[in-house]
Amino acid sequence: MRKARLLYLVDKYENELISSTGKHKEDYIGQVGNVTHKQNICVLVGTTRYLYDIEFNDGARFCVDREQIEFVKENSR
Repeated sequence: MRKARLLYLVDKYENELISSTGKHKEDYIGQVGNVTHKQNICVLVGTTRYLYDIEFNDGARFCVDREQIEFVKENSR
């Protein structure tokens, strides 16, 4: 399973997103989670954008744009 670090939030609505753990999405910036799903969406004809579901150790799961994450090696913290 690929791992990724959440780098930043792109829209101010993301500050309001709360996981099932009760933590805000911004609390996970800098943390590494497991990428559980990759979804491609067609933005315009011939243009594809990818969204990723990332799940953290406490069970929190968020959908992020590719630009919001960096993929890390398995043994990175």
